[in-house]
Amino acid sequence: MRISYRIRRDKQMKEIRSAEIQAETRDDEMVLEGTAIVFDKPALINTPNGSYTEVIKRNALDGVNFNDTRLLVSHDQNRLPLAKSPKTMKIWKDDAGMHFRAVLANTEEARSVYESIKRQDLSGVSFGFTVSDGSRYDVETRTRTITKIDKVLEFSVVNFPAYAETSVEARSEMQEAEIRQQQINQAKINLNKLFIKEIR
Repeated sequence: MRISYRIRRDKQMKEIRSAEIQAETRDDEMVLEGTAIVFDKPALINTPNGSYTEVIKRNALDGVNFNDTRLLVSHDQNRLPLAKSPKTMKIWKDDAGMHFRAVLANTEEARSVYESIKRQDLSGVSFGFTVSDGSRYDVETRTRTITKIDKVLEFSVVNFPAYAETSVEARSEMQEAEIRQQQINQAKINLNKLFIKEIR
């Protein structure tokens, strides 16, 4: 699973995550189904300056309202959505993760997206979500754990699920935590040296 993030420096962080999507036809309907989040499974996040592990906990979606979540193309909010929950897109979670099923409108764009997924020219889906206080980063293990997602904003069918600018911003936040940890470790070393010097 390829994963990327977009983090805005405001009260809420909008993050983008990628997974796979599949197409099927039922009673002349164009249906897209996918699993957007897999719970409790470590995912390696690669960035230009290294990598870290991320885990979304099973209860991270507890209490999340999925109404008004939209299915977009390439996160473009200026285009008509392909589907919208709860009427044309169902979203549910189980012990394994969060899933969706979208019935597409009979439009030229929807048909084009549907056919591209069916042919496997497109297989990526990202989702945008917000996290306020629901994540922590362990510098020593380089692991980010998400314990609470505030809102799932949208799903998007995408050509390339990785976003360079989002990795940069996420990496920047991770680097700040690592620098703080290095400073703490250096302070401990300095205190130990001072303590040993005083004992002698």
